[in-house]
Amino acid sequence: MSSSDLPLISWLARARTGSAQPHRVCELWLGKPCVIVAWLGLLLAVLSPPHGSGIQVCWLESATGLPCLGCGVTRSLSCGIRAMWLESWNYHPMGLAILALFAFTAAQSLLPGRLQIRLTTHMQTRAADLHLLYLAFVTVFVAYGLVRALIHWTTSWMNPAG
Repeated sequence: MSSSDLPLISWLARARTGSAQPHRVCELWLGKPCVIVAWLGLLLAVLSPPHGSGIQVCWLESATGLPCLGCGVTRSLSCGIRAMWLESWNYHPMGLAILALFAFTAAQSLLPGRLQIRLTTHMQTRAADLHLLYLAFVTVFVAYGLVRALIHWTTSWMNPAG
């Protein structure tokens, strides 16, 4: 039985190597747009109150009553940066991973050029693994958000009064 006989294994093999071009890995993970987003995310985490501002900012939740995929991430980042790990996890489990990614991306932007080149080379040699890690992260993020919305919808549908 070859790997092409097993659809999931075949798909994972293609996903691992498909668009994981070594020269693009560092552009995608450590490029200027990612560095800017990382610094802004860290700034937002520092400036946001850990338990929210009391203002509803999610347009999807305001319109439908269902949480969006990212509902709670800002509060999770805010709690995580203050070492409030359990609260961070409760707001959004992926918040701590996002915070770690932001911290890594921001920190690498402060490295001297020689170390940035070494990091780039290291990442390029592991382009396929980083691509697979990215796919896994997005899959878990979306799955968590969909399951949470489904649970919220079913509980509100079964108990319309509250």
